[in-house]
Amino acid sequence: MARYNAQVTSAAALAADTAFAALVPAAAVACKLRRVTLGISVSSGAITSQQVVVAINRGTARGTATTTVTGQRLDPRSPASGITGLDTVWSAAPTLAAADAFRVAFNSQSGVDLPWELMEEFLSDVGTANPLVFVNRVTALPANHSLVLAVEYEE
Repeated sequence: MARYNAQVTSAAALAADTAFAALVPAAAVACKLRRVTLGISVSSGAITSQQVVVAINRGTARGTATTTVTGQRLDPRSPASGITGLDTVWSAAPTLAAADAFRVAFNSQSGVDLPWELMEEFLSDVGTANPLVFVNRVTALPANHSLVLAVEYEE
């Protein structure tokens, strides 16, 4: 299986319970999430210290994407990614499942690196109705703060 990565920076002052990215499988290509790296960036000034909770939700519909980031090959000999991409802006947000599949909490002045390797599997099945949606939970971000997300996936 080939590996790819994509990264995105959320809008500033992201409200609580707001989706900011969705890894969307294609009609005929599934993917396994292999690594998620999260942090906070600021456009100016110092980072405000606060707890941040980001959820990964197994969405039930893609939503209407207006901005999508294409995955980049980690091995230049691999074929282009068959995944639809990492949606980052929508005119209609993705539909979320009733419960999050995974949540991680971290301090805004640090970051988090989550690997899913070997026995750990985080699969997004074939079809655009199966996105893995990244959602800011619990607290809104301060005015000049944004979430930075990097995903590595295998297809």
